[in-house]
Amino acid sequence: MIGPVVRQLRQERKLSQETLASLAHVSSGYLSKLERGLYKQPSYDVLNRLATALNISTTELYQSAGMGHLLLEIDPTWEPVMETFEPRLGDLPKRDRQIILSELRRIFREETEVKP
Repeated sequence: MIGPVVRQLRQERKLSQETLASLAHVSSGYLSKLERGLYKQPSYDVLNRLATALNISTTELYQSAGMGHLLLEIDPTWEPVMETFEPRLGDLPKRDRQIILSELRRIFREETEVKP
């Protein structure tokens, strides 16, 4: 659920709801309801603005909330998800990183294809 994640990130940054709402261009009432779990799947645009205001990537926000699977609906290439893997592979040789990322893309494509 996204609400508790947003609340935790906001509190870690010592921001009030009003301040975060203002930075993300949403109403403080909306943010309050989001944090309490009344809004379960806010739009990508809202989450993007919240992520920017919280100084994290939108992909990281989605992943932290366990909503990474929803990125497929937004970007079928899964590039936002791939962005989260690349830094973790940084110590590997370039060719190995390319193979792993290529395989991940293949797996994601296969998982999202409509099966008869």
